[in-house]
Amino acid sequence: MNVLIINLDQCEDRLEQQKKQFEKLGLTFERLPAVSIKEISTQDYEKLAFNGQRPMKQSELACFLSHKKAWQAVIELGEPCVILEDDAVLVRDLKQIVDDIAQLQDIDVINFEVHGRKKMVARRSTVTVANDYNIFQLYQDRSGAAAYVLFPSGAHKLLKRLEQTYPKLADEFIWNCYSLNRFQVEPAVALQSDKADMYGVDVGIMHGSVIGLIKNNHVNKHTTSFTSQLKYKKNRVVQQISLGIHQLTGIFKFKRREIVLDKDRFKLD
Repeated sequence: MNVLIINLDQCEDRLEQQKKQFEKLGLTFERLPAVSIKEISTQDYEKLAFNGQRPMKQSELACFLSHKKAWQAVIELGEPCVILEDDAVLVRDLKQIVDDIAQLQDIDVINFEVHGRKKMVARRSTVTVANDYNIFQLYQDRSGAAAYVLFPSGAHKLLKRLEQTYPKLADEFIWNCYSLNRFQVEPAVALQSDKADMYGVDVGIMHGSVIGLIKNNHVNKHTTSFTSQLKYKKNRVVQQISLGIHQLTGIFKFKRREIVLDKDRFKLD
């Protein structure tokens, strides 16, 4: 299975750290150049970034477009791919896990990540892969897009949804796409570097979010006008109602809980 790592040109230190991690894992990856805010025209930013619950930062839109680029790559390759952000920390069993997952059917996307928030998953696992990693149907998730397996069927559904709506934060867009046949691995296979302390995982060098590090300098009437603020508030209310209805619909079939992470599985040495 191909592994695609989203990486900005200027983040050479993150790329080097991934090379070291993958050498220990016995795997290779393909670098997918991330979309830079310099590549987003003012016209595109005006068109795409002001339709959600709040204005998107330029770096947030660039992150979303980078994931979109990865979805398109999955379709071009015609096979499932692991999609990673360049601060993903991974378990030592990754090779066996992805080899087993490549044989599965009727799946659009599998989340590898845990992000410090509860998720709604099936009460029983669908299948077990590799070294006792269980795969549960995922009903509701609200954060994290640093590590997931995307099948071509899922990539088509995400791009089709984008034709009908607007960009959002990458994780919000993916996990709120209810047409996807979504799953979650447990114990978690990945976490972002800045969440390592939360789970007691030693990562050596800890990286912060690129979105938070990039300077965003575009401000306009869409962020300040009364009409815009009213629109964002309305969108937030609509989104919260939608999430609430979705959660209530699945409350008897799915359980909202923390996803287990075994910190010892992240020891690569």
